[in-house]
Amino acid sequence: MKVPRVWQRGSKDMTAMPHPRHRTAKKPMWIIVLLSIVCVSLIGAYVYPPRRYSTCYFFASSVCTPFKDWLPAVTRREPTDQEIFSSVVIRDMLSMPMPMSKNPKIAFMFLTPGSLPFEKLWEKFLQGHEGRYSIYIHASREKPVHSSPLFVNREIRSEKVVWGRVSMVDAEKRLLGNALLDIDNQFFVLLSDSCIPLHTFDYIYNYLMGTNVSFVDSFLDPGPHGSGRYSIEMFPEIEHRDFRKGAQWFAITRRHAILIMADNLYYRKFKLYCKPTVGRNCIADEHYLPTLFKIVDPGGITNYSVTHVDWSEGKWHPRSYRAADITYELLRNITYFNEIVHIASDETRTVTSTPCILNGRKRPCFLFARKFYPDAVNNLLKLFPSYTSA
Repeated sequence: MKVPRVWQRGSKDMTAMPHPRHRTAKKPMWIIVLLSIVCVSLIGAYVYPPRRYSTCYFFASSVCTPFKDWLPAVTRREPTDQEIFSSVVIRDMLSMPMPMSKNPKIAFMFLTPGSLPFEKLWEKFLQGHEGRYSIYIHASREKPVHSSPLFVNREIRSEKVVWGRVSMVDAEKRLLGNALLDIDNQFFVLLSDSCIPLHTFDYIYNYLMGTNVSFVDSFLDPGPHGSGRYSIEMFPEIEHRDFRKGAQWFAITRRHAILIMADNLYYRKFKLYCKPTVGRNCIADEHYLPTLFKIVDPGGITNYSVTHVDWSEGKWHPRSYRAADITYELLRNITYFNEIVHIASDETRTVTSTPCILNGRKRPCFLFARKFYPDAVNNLLKLFPSYTSA
């Protein structure tokens, strides 16, 4: 009987084995597992829809929107205790009558690191109107040296201010708190050390006192320097859809000034979660008030500021004007702007233009302007008030 020969397994004669074994291809199990997880997740989302869409804020709107469209309607969430307390206070504050003043004044509140280089210009603007205005100065770095007697002893207790931090909002509230002590102050204007008046005192006084709305800049910026600064930790009190951006330079009614002082719910969220950090450079003074009023009283503000700032250069800081830039034509043109332009930070740099409507008619937008260098003071003194429209 012949015994079959069994060859030893070697590198040269592997194929000589009498009983070869056929190897089967591995199945792509990881793909099957991944598809199963996705299917289960989608079915679960449909059967048990989320009460909130906060997680969608981490993804692009093009991904989230179609997904949310086919989900069942979401029931309205129950407000927190803090939201209920806040809404009651704000509701009554907005509806209650304000104390009347026989001598209404404008409170000019200067937020500055030190001295005010345009005191002489402001003195010329205010001259002859004593009793119709108040001045408050928050000097965060050093005690101001005054060139006009109108500004002497107008400083309030001040603290250090850090750009982008909530300390900027704290300084604004500190100014408001001091100005509210005078019952005659009915309008409150926040100004910087580089601000100048664009019109005569009578024009500005009548412009502000002739309306019951506040001038707070507030617009939707879908880009990384707008909605991209939103932090999910602000939820649920502040929703992503309500997050707004705007310049900090406001002119507000007494009612709204009191409202800002009373708010702690929304302020606390910005204090904790809106600060300059890597990846989300949230600037508190650019978002707190615009977002606050979008939530509590969107119809009570104009959504634009009466202080002109030129961002057309597309830089981190607005255009600045030196002495050589100061001309009659420049200042006259600024006073005639009757539309507000907002430039978003998205990829397309979306531009929106909105007319300045006040009491039902189109009006010039700006009463003040910045950012002017101290060396421009003499040229401004020569031209004021010839460039004003009134």
